[in-house]
Amino acid sequence: MTVVAFPGIDTRIESTGPKVATTASRHLPVRPLLLGALSVAVVGFALAPGSLVHKLHVLAAGVCAQRPDHSYFMGGEALPLEARMGGIFAGFLVGVLYLFWAGRDRAGLLPPPAVQGLLLGFIALMGLDGLNALLYDVGGPALYAPQNALRLASGLLCGLAVALLAVPVLAAALWRDWDVEPSLASAAELAGPFCLLALVQVATMSGLGVLLVPVGLVFVFGLIAAFAVGNSYALVLLTRQESRATRWGQALTPLLAGVLVAVGELVALSAFRGWAETTLGARWPI
Repeated sequence: MTVVAFPGIDTRIESTGPKVATTASRHLPVRPLLLGALSVAVVGFALAPGSLVHKLHVLAAGVCAQRPDHSYFMGGEALPLEARMGGIFAGFLVGVLYLFWAGRDRAGLLPPPAVQGLLLGFIALMGLDGLNALLYDVGGPALYAPQNALRLASGLLCGLAVALLAVPVLAAALWRDWDVEPSLASAAELAGPFCLLALVQVATMSGLGVLLVPVGLVFVFGLIAAFAVGNSYALVLLTRQESRATRWGQALTPLLAGVLVAVGELVALSAFRGWAETTLGARWPI
């Protein structure tokens, strides 16, 4: 039997035929390679020309049209994501941070049905506000004039809800000994995350130039976190490594891979947008 060992991953390939050579184990430095690749990405981002805010705009350009009338300006400069989308990803980041703060990072159960309904209501609320804004833009029967404050608030609630529903799904797939508890036990536990969402809302709407970089980083870090959670879940399933991790050292391999893939996806989408707009004259529709 030939064993190929990855740090944090137990993978065995068995062969029953004649053995030309026998190797007890072979260790491939997967995690150091991932850390090295991420380090190269961070250094490349730091050395790229332009201000930090400009580079955040470029990184987010592939997932957001960045329309000025849909965006908040701080110190005279637009944030890298529009109000609604920035709210979604900032809310997602708040949800992830809350789960770690509350010790629910390994919780593998969804919230109780009543709380799930509330969270799904937050997502539906964002969808309804977006539909109303679309109808208004095309001259349809809109209920009210769109406002960036509503775009941001509904996005924040939606992002928080998605995190509280998605992270336990990843936890149950990633951990062997995931905690048999819900990510959110009752609606009362939303008080803490709501305070953080309100802080993001107020900071974003303040227009203060000194908060441009912090708010912009919250938006983009949330964007990367959302992509990374989805990527990590897909990688765990594709590599058939479900329920393998028993400690954070083992969980880091798929999580770091998810972050690295997320960065690559954002760079590729941004490059594609640049090519489509300059070569094809296409208007980014997202």
